[in-house]
Amino acid sequence: MLESFEVEVKVAIEDIELMTRKLVDSGAKELNREVQIDIYFDHPCRTFVKTDEAVRVRTISPLDKHGLATSQAPNELTYKGPKLDKETKTRVEYTVGTDDSDQLISILESLGFKPIAKIAKKRTFFDLRNITISVDDVEDVGLFLELEFIAHQKDEMESAKKNIFELLGELGIDAKQSICDSYLEMYLAGRL
Repeated sequence: MLESFEVEVKVAIEDIELMTRKLVDSGAKELNREVQIDIYFDHPCRTFVKTDEAVRVRTISPLDKHGLATSQAPNELTYKGPKLDKETKTRVEYTVGTDDSDQLISILESLGFKPIAKIAKKRTFFDLRNITISVDDVEDVGLFLELEFIAHQKDEMESAKKNIFELLGELGIDAKQSICDSYLEMYLAGRL
């Protein structure tokens, strides 16, 4: 089985429009805009918060230039393994797609998985130097910039991390501002 490693860095931002201008001025190409609704599940025999894993079903609705939903894209079931790095959110990730999120949810619930959170976010995606960048407005969590590279081999992870941190610096953001908590972790912390 081919493993893929999501090398991701996230920072809080204050102004989406200002960050978007910085990205475009740096040569980033806007890819698309979408709303993502993520339903996270917990395992029937272990607590993913303690094991630093995640299972989610994501529904994606593309947005037009006016911010209106245009249709619904395929849904995704994703497993994310424990973080492998203290400076980034690098982790193993597996994703499968389907047209029917209700079936995915039914399968998980039939196996004993319990939904623990529903997180909605508006995202604008950019590409710059083969790094996928998203400017995120996460309901009940905040505004963020995420930079991500999918490494298909472990030896690609360090160079991906270096490239991401260099790009952050070019955007005027200190690498020390990096947040290793997931949106789920931040959401749950705000609920406690």
